[in-house]
Amino acid sequence: MTNNFKHTELFGGAITTQLPAGYADVSNIREVPDHQEIYLDASGFSSIIIEIAERVTDPPTDHEALEFHFQDIVDEHDTSKIWRTDVARLPNFPSGTPSYTLLATTTPPPATNGNVTRALTPRFVAVLLTLIRLVPQSTDIVVTVNIPHIPGHQEPEDGEVRFEDGKFG
Repeated sequence: MTNNFKHTELFGGAITTQLPAGYADVSNIREVPDHQEIYLDASGFSSIIIEIAERVTDPPTDHEALEFHFQDIVDEHDTSKIWRTDVARLPNFPSGTPSYTLLATTTPPPATNGNVTRALTPRFVAVLLTLIRLVPQSTDIVVTVNIPHIPGHQEPEDGEVRFEDGKFG
C-alpha cells in the first residue's frame, strides 16, 4: 500500500501540513466552524479534524487537558476507553513545545429500534488525538483522527482488533 500525501494549507494558509491524498476538505460540501478544518477519507469512513482552541488551564495539568479535549469530542451516549497516552514527537515544532497523544476507542450504544441495526454503524471508533500546547499564544491545537471499525469494511486480514494486546488492526 502506497501512502501518498499532499501539501495542505489550513486556516487560510496560516498552518501547512501533509494530509493523505485521498482525504477531501469537508468545507467544500458543508459549513465548518472557523476554528476547525475537517477532512474525510473519500474512499472510506475515516476523518481528520484539526481544531484551534483556547488553551485549557482548568484542569491544570497537560495530561488532564489531553483527557479534557478527548471527553469534549466524545458523544455523551458512547462508551469510551483510553488505551494509551504518550508524549508526541513533533520535529517541525520548536523544541520543548508541549505535545501529547492519546489512543482511545468509543463505542456507540446498541441500536434502540428493536432488532433493527444500521449497516454502517461502527462496532467502535478508534480515536488518535494529538494535543499541541502553544503556551505563549494561550492556544491548544487538537488533531483528531477518527477511524470507525465497521464490520465488513476494511477489515484486517484476520478480522481482529485487540487494543489490550497492542493489535490495532
